[in-house]
Amino acid sequence: MEEVGLKKHALVSSMIPALFLVMLVVALAGPTWAAPTEDAKKAYNSGLEAAKAGKTDSAIVYYESAVKLSPDYLDAHINVGAIYYQKGQLDLAATHLKAAVALDSTSADAYKNLGLVYVQDSKFDDATAAINRLNGLDPKKASAVWAAMGQAKKKKGDADGATQAYQQAIKSDPTDSKSYYNLGNIQKDGSQFADAIASYRKAIAQNPKFIEAYYNLAISSHQLDMDHCVPDYDAFLKVAAGSPKWKSKVTEVQGIVKQIKDYLATKGGQ
Repeated sequence: MEEVGLKKHALVSSMIPALFLVMLVVALAGPTWAAPTEDAKKAYNSGLEAAKAGKTDSAIVYYESAVKLSPDYLDAHINVGAIYYQKGQLDLAATHLKAAVALDSTSADAYKNLGLVYVQDSKFDDATAAINRLNGLDPKKASAVWAAMGQAKKKKGDADGATQAYQQAIKSDPTDSKSYYNLGNIQKDGSQFADAIASYRKAIAQNPKFIEAYYNLAISSHQLDMDHCVPDYDAFLKVAAGSPKWKSKVTEVQGIVKQIKDYLATKGGQ
């Protein structure tokens, strides 16, 4: 998980989008609220230590104690919301994160977390409202939530909804290579090869080492126009050379390129 503040610590599985987790109490811009009591701070710090040790159940107890002692404790609301999210307790996560945005309507981290919770809970209208608010605070964080929505909608078989979400992610952050790539995958799966090629090229422009994008670009180019796809296969071979993960694909593509060149040579000789 990412977090507000000075230091960061990941708690959630990579299977779901990460939430921000506050690790140190910091001064935030925006509305003022009652400062936490000393007992609340002690509970909060104990929650941090428990979270660092992977003792999430204990961390919840400490954070809940902190917000009981000081209901306006923004950082504690964000952290306990993140842990509830990790555990799949989305209603409790949303409760704390809604409290966080009510306390500070300028907290991009609280809005991002809330948006991700709504996405995970398939409450896409609520997620969209949170993202729209977030976009005015931090467009790149808004892009991350749009991308998570795209992933969620694709899993549900909603290709149109996923496409729109990825397009919004790119609009919020035009440097988001993964959203270009994911958009390209949807277009490729829908046999929209020209559109897919354009999306993969944009992904590569943002990340010239994006091997997956080079590979899918070559496949799409092959599908669209076999006579002119060899340069895209060659670009893949160049960037994937020496990668153990891509060794078998490199060998496969080398064979494909040979077949295409043989075919073109025969075609040209006719």
